Amino acid sequence: MKICVDTAIFLDILKDEFRPLQEIFYSALSAKETLMVPVIVFAELLPQFGGDRALVASFLKDHKIEIFPLDIEGTIIAGRRWMKYLSKKTKAQCPHCGRTLSQKTHLLSDFYIGGFALAHCDSILTRDRGIYRKYFGDLKGYGGCLDKNVATPLNEA
Repeated sequence: MKICVDTAIFLDILKDEFRPLQEIFYSALSAKETLMVPVIVFAELLPQFGGDRALVASFLKDHKIEIFPLDIEGTIIAGRRWMKYLSKKTKAQCPHCGRTLSQKTHLLSDFYIGGFALAHCDSILTRDRGIYRKYFGDLKGYGGCLDKNVATPLNEA
């Protein structure tokens, strides 16, 4: 099975958080599943390694991760879902002063990862359930990761 691994899973491994999702990742690794990421995940991991590309490459290689470039098929999927997200995004204003309030926003990279997963993988392993359930509802979550109560922080496990 081809599994796209979201950046959040690697951050959880590095920070030793969200152990249930780490266990799902290591189970997939033990089962010799094909673990894949689009190159955007490499870029998102660079800050964790002080920008040292050799360290990022070594970390991903040690975890048996195959890195793939973004292609037009996955990018088109990402772009269309990004447009849907942008069309539904509303601006909130303070009811008292009328000032525009900042809202949590998703990054385009989340959509690239989802588009890559839909175009090239059988499922995704992620902690970010909301965006993938809402904008990539046709994407299967590996190990039930898109189900409720799977992503439990370390201190709650």
